[in-house]
Order: sequence, then C-alpha cells, then structure tokens
Amino acid sequence: MSNQAQSRGTIAVIGGGVIGRSWTAAFIANGYDVVISDPAEGIAESIREKLPADLHGIPGKSFSDAEIAALIDRVSFEPDIAKAVQGVVAVQENGPERNDFKAELFAKIEPLVGKDTLLLSSSSGITPDIIGAKMTDPHRVVIGHPFNPPHQLPLVEICGTPDADEALIARVMAFYRGLDKAPARLNRPVPGFVANRLQAVLVGEALSLVDSGVVDMKTLDEIMLNSLGPRWASIGPLLALHLGGGDGGLHRVLSQLYNHVVPSMGLDPLPDDSIDRLGKIAEETYPRSEAADYIALRDRRTIGMLESRE
Repeated sequence: MSNQAQSRGTIAVIGGGVIGRSWTAAFIANGYDVVISDPAEGIAESIREKLPADLHGIPGKSFSDAEIAALIDRVSFEPDIAKAVQGVVAVQENGPERNDFKAELFAKIEPLVGKDTLLLSSSSGITPDIIGAKMTDPHRVVIGHPFNPPHQLPLVEICGTPDADEALIARVMAFYRGLDKAPARLNRPVPGFVANRLQAVLVGEALSLVDSGVVDMKTLDEIMLNSLGPRWASIGPLLALHLGGGDGGLHRVLSQLYNHVVPSMGLDPLPDDSIDRLGKIAEETYPRSEAADYIALRDRRTIGMLESRE
C-alpha cells in the first residue's frame, strides 16, 4: 500500500464486483488507499487484472504504466469486514440488493468505525431508513448511488433519511465532489431513486415498442442516438422541453403535446393545476430572459457531441 503520508486516507470498499471495482478505480485515482472486503475466491487477482482498464477509462486523467502499477499498489484485500473498516475515512458498500444483508452489515460496521467515518451505500433501490434500521444511529448511513460505471460517469445520487443531519449530507456531497463527481441531492428517498426510475420508464416504453413490432431494436437505438440522446445530454429533458415550448415554455409543451400523447400509452394526462405548477417552476428555474444563453449552450454541446462521433 502507498505511503500513508501521501494518501488522503483509506476507504473500505465492501463488495468487489463491477461496482466495487469501479469505485476502487475512482478512489485510488484521486489519492485514496482502498481496502476491499469480499469473500469471493480469486477476487484479488480478478480486480488487479481489470483495474488497469478502469483507470485508463477515467475521463480527464492519463496514467503511465508505472503510475497504474503504483495506483494498484494502493489496493489491499481483507475478507474480515471488522478488520477492513479499521481506521477508514469512509465505507462504500456495494453488496447484494437485499434489505437484510445491508441492514445487518451496517449494524455490524457502526461500532467499529470512528464517529466521523462516512457510511455510504451504493444501493440502487433500497432506501436509507431500511439500510439503517438496525443501527444505533440509523441516520448515519447515506446513499451514494452511482450511475454505472462510477469511475467514468459523474452522477452520484445522494439521499439520507428524512432526519439526516444536514452537516453530514454536506460532508458526503463534498466527498464525492472531491472525486470529480456530480453529486445530486434527493429531497426525499424513493425506491430506485431518480436515475433508475427515469431509465425504467424510458426502457419500458422502448421494449414495448420493439415487442409490439412498431420498430426493430436497432432502429430504436438509432432513434435515441439521433434525437433524445444528444439533446438530453446537452441540457437535460426538462430544460429541452421548456426551450422547445418557445414563449409558452414547458406549460405549452405539457398542455399541447404531452397531454395529447400520453393517453395512447395508458397514462393519465396531467391535470391543469399540475401543468400550471410545473410551468411556474420551469419559469423560475430557467427564466425566459436567459433563454438565448441556454439555447447557445444546448447548440454548442450538441454540435460537439455530434462532431465527436466515430
């Protein structure tokens, strides 16, 4: 392991699967040592073999072979969780998506770590109140849910219990920003959090369109790549709709387009009060006085993405 004086501290990564390994790459690339706790046979050899590709895949960073070797030397392995979490600055859990597993794990870890150690879960759907149910202080555990792969994509969804300390949430946000991530604070927990729920709706409709013969699978992917993909990647879906509504903004799009399409999909149209409320939120969030700047940003990013295609 690297010299502790040159390290930002040690992070315990619980679970060395795809997500755990990807987090490990992000941590060591940003100055942390990592101890991985996973009982799987051959886990150390597997991770050491795959880490170089992960490290080479981190945006904005470039490592020589010697630097890659030095970074991998920051990683150690300890199957005993009680030993793995000793003296760590943070725990990033990436275990099975089972309520009982996560609740029992964090209850075991809690008395073994310092009061300032961050207790983080990569859970993609289990809410923090369930994970912390058996802890003495259930509000210590915070969701730090990445979008796969975390060494490459910036999003980390941050969600504490309803009574979580705001100072703790601020520390968690700062921790992930220090990894060049884009932490997004959720106001309250919902199963699946935000990104996975959005993905589920879109993918569900995509699969339905393919399964019903409206379009073949390859064509559907091409439709996304040549429309919603670059547009949403440039400014996000709601700002895109707001700009697409012209002077009427999001309110116009919802009342004149959205509500005419969704009944054919088995969905209820939005009631007038919801349209009014969402339209007002859009105007407050993205003022029409700044529309020209948003359009310029959208166009610049979209052109950049399209021109960079292979």
